[in-house]
Formats: sequence, structure tokens, C-alpha cells
Amino acid sequence: VLIVREGKLLLLKKKKDSGEESCSTNNTEYWWEVPFGEVESGESPTQAAVREAKEEIGVEVELTKPFFSGEFQHDQQIFLWHGYLAETGGEPELKEKKFSELDWLTASELDQVDLAPNLRQILPALRKVLKASGE
Repeated sequence: VLIVREGKLLLLKKKKDSGEESCSTNNTEYWWEVPFGEVESGESPTQAAVREAKEEIGVEVELTKPFFSGEFQHDQQIFLWHGYLAETGGEPELKEKKFSELDWLTASELDQVDLAPNLRQILPALRKVLKASGE
């Protein structure tokens, strides 16, 4: 779920699991990602996106439009990822212990942090969306 407000993207900081490699030259033990998770049995990708946002950041989101669908590789597995632009009237806050921080970053700030592999893959498109929404 990609939540954009005033030219900033909501990101969650998570410690990498052992063996996870950095996708940038920052080479930190953490990376930044958006709320996401697996689609459960009987659930559509859009239902999963809404549920994961509620579980991870405690707010209801409205998916405004599809942003990206594609594959990425992580830990020797191929994942299909669906990213949706979303809005929320609530104020997101961390709800799961796997995250240590929540922040809103601009397009230029994205280059200064270690992004999760799926976000690094779509970085040029993220920059365009952020710039168009107010940076």
C-alpha cells in the first residue's frame, strides 16, 4: 500500500532478517518498506492490501488506483507484488513489533535510505508520483 501525502510516501523501517542483502550502497541492517503482506486464502489482492494496512499501521485505507504489479526476487524466491496508491483519513501508527519506525519521505530522501527490493525496483515511478503530489 503506497500512501502519499503532500509529496511524501509513508514508509516503515524494519530490521532485515539474517541473510537479507542490501539493495543499495547504504548496506544497513534495516530497510524501509510500505505496508504489505501475503494474500490469504479466499482473499483478493485488494482485500489483502486493505487488511495489511489496518494490521500494520492501524488505519483504514481506500485504494485509489493500481500502481504496480510485477515480480521480484527475495531469499531465492519469486514474489508477485501488487502495489496500490491509497488514501487514509486517519493518522498511521506502528502496530507491529517488526517495525521500529514510521516516517514520511520525499522523492529526494528515498535515495538516502535503504529501500526494500520491491520499492527499489520501482523507484523512478515512485519519484514521479511524489513530485506530482506536492514536492
